[in-house]
Amino acid sequence: MKGLRSQESDRFNSYFSLIQAEAEKQAMVFFADAGDGRDFETETMEGEDMMGWLIPKEKADEFEPMWQASEVDDSWSDYYLWAVWAKNGDGISIRFEEY
Repeated sequence: MKGLRSQESDRFNSYFSLIQAEAEKQAMVFFADAGDGRDFETETMEGEDMMGWLIPKEKADEFEPMWQASEVDDSWSDYYLWAVWAKNGDGISIRFEEY
């Protein structure tokens, strides 16, 4: 899945798809760096707050090879932030917050 470096469970992929859908609303792509706890589980999803880069779609192809190689330099630090989940009725919503 775009924005993930490793294979994850179907339930986590469902959550990460939610993160990418929120990024898409802003014409962005989220590239995960690490999870940071505050775990949750539902019948269909599991996840945690995530740290990573929210990159404009037009820069994603330039950024992705550096991210894949774990060689992201400081010039991308303005894009680094948190994807924070919240319970929203029976569902989960995502908001992006600056680091």
